Amino acid sequence: MPHVPAQPVTSPTYGHAVRDAIDRLHAEALRLTRRATGLARFLDRGACSAADRRVRTAAARIRRGSEAVHAAFHTAPPRCAGPGASVARLCGRRMRHLAVRLAKRGR
Repeated sequence: MPHVPAQPVTSPTYGHAVRDAIDRLHAEALRLTRRATGLARFLDRGACSAADRRVRTAAARIRRGSEAVHAAFHTAPPRCAGPGASVARLCGRRMRHLAVRLAKRGR
């Protein structure tokens, strides 16, 4: 069984580092999903259907978890924000983002 080394958890600083940490966690979850799916395909070729189903279930759960992590990215403080960022600055950035999305939909 391959060993996955545990990395120490460090508390990221506000803004930029928080989003980077969420990005890294999301990428790791997607890599783990790909590895689990590959293992399930390998088990599917043999006579290990019970193990195949369990690995596929685990891969689906990891994928859902990675989607939840990705959703957390969108609710994290913006990269440009620091601990002293005003609510007006944060809300203004969000409103500009929403305006751009609406403009793209209108095309």
